[in-house]
Amino acid sequence: MNYISLYRKWRSQNFDEIVGQQHIVRTLKNAISMKRLAHAYLFTGPRGTGKTSLARILAKALNCKKGMTPFLCGKCDSCEKITIGSAIDVIEIDAASNRGIDEIRDLREKIRYMPVEGRYKIYIIDEVHMLTQEAFNALLKTLEEPPEHVVFVLATTEPNRVPVTISSRCQRLDFQRIPLAEIKTHLMKISKEEKVTVDDKALDLIARAGEGSMRDSVSLLDQLISFAGNKIDSDQVAMLLGGVGEEMLFNMSKAISANDMNGVVSSLREAIDAGRSASQIVADLIVFYRNLLLVKLNASEALELSQDYLERLTLEAKSYNVNRIKEILKALSKTGLDMKWHAQARILLEVALLELLEEKCACPPKPEGRRRETKSEERLPSAEPIVATATDGRMMKIKKHWKEVLDYVKKKSLFGYVSLHEGHPIEINDTNQLVINFKKGFAFHKERLEEQNNKIVVESAIKEVVGEEILITCRVGDAGQNNVLPVQVVAEIFK
Repeated sequence: MNYISLYRKWRSQNFDEIVGQQHIVRTLKNAISMKRLAHAYLFTGPRGTGKTSLARILAKALNCKKGMTPFLCGKCDSCEKITIGSAIDVIEIDAASNRGIDEIRDLREKIRYMPVEGRYKIYIIDEVHMLTQEAFNALLKTLEEPPEHVVFVLATTEPNRVPVTISSRCQRLDFQRIPLAEIKTHLMKISKEEKVTVDDKALDLIARAGEGSMRDSVSLLDQLISFAGNKIDSDQVAMLLGGVGEEMLFNMSKAISANDMNGVVSSLREAIDAGRSASQIVADLIVFYRNLLLVKLNASEALELSQDYLERLTLEAKSYNVNRIKEILKALSKTGLDMKWHAQARILLEVALLELLEEKCACPPKPEGRRRETKSEERLPSAEPIVATATDGRMMKIKKHWKEVLDYVKKKSLFGYVSLHEGHPIEINDTNQLVINFKKGFAFHKERLEEQNNKIVVESAIKEVVGEEILITCRVGDAGQNNVLPVQVVAEIFK
């Protein structure tokens, strides 16, 4: 016999086996017992939450040889044929591939014929929102007054795309994302029956990766068995998912909170060497700091996490204040978006993380009992007096607001933004022009930025953000030692 995937093998076959949708199960069982069956149902909800499975179970309950009952036998010819998909009276239509008016006209022609084997003909239309407007119009009259021997079950993940004229003629049942604890319990049951050992941490990761979808979680377990055999641990799950491991996330967080540059570099290199992509690292860090923020705000009840993981997050949250977590989330979110347009995603992430450390260095917390520093002392790490010229003051302003300049250009010219992202403002020269420097090998970006339309956009951005008109000039080559931005100096440790 050919191998049957786990999600098919363990698909729910009766009402009692449905996981996480007790409110819907109760509604349908009562409707059958009280003979208050609707002629059409609209099952809505996320993928993998049991919509199609429950539609088939309803079909079994209506056509079971034992009688129309919520306690179907599962063993008669009718139940077995519905299970394997060969029942003549249960017609499943995939609206994604049968979405036209001709298919619905064919349905209208055949619907009037009586069922061949059972009491009812059940039409299950999956992803019903994919039907064309003409097909919906053709279905409308049939759905409004179907023959007594017909029951419709329309299933969709996008109920907003189903016309109100259709949904109003159905009894709507909303499926919920399955809670993490119930997914874990079901995975444990499957693992035990399949004689597979899965540690609790691995089960937690598998369940979380499913994001409320039982089908996705069971499919991932199936894939892990093929990958790791009959003994699965959390490291193997992290390796297969391609995400950043729990320890790596906490190590990176500890380094960021301690302003430990070497720790950040080490954690990042470890994640990259383990095969994680820069974009995946950013995505995982965003989720991590989002969870950290909710814990810090005493909103952890919104998180579906294991108790051990939640305790670790609570302890880690003590190293941050709310504003610092928000700063990190904003920086990571922006970096994630910028990566889509940048060929060197890893470098972009490295620089973003180091900039976060620099921002913290620039404004260290003041110990209690010390005298209040002046504004100049708060801004400058050195105690030696520094005399700033007007040009130096404008450069400080430009560097401080450079991200805003980039954001402005991005809205006006995507190509200009991509090229400007590769350059760095280094000085205002003797002719009162802002010099934007490009590294060797980036002449293409210099030339594109010098195109008149892009140049005008950049100069307009500088005027808008900084408040004064400053023209730009571009060059390629190594910047002078005194003009190198701090982040460029720090980034040398990655080479």
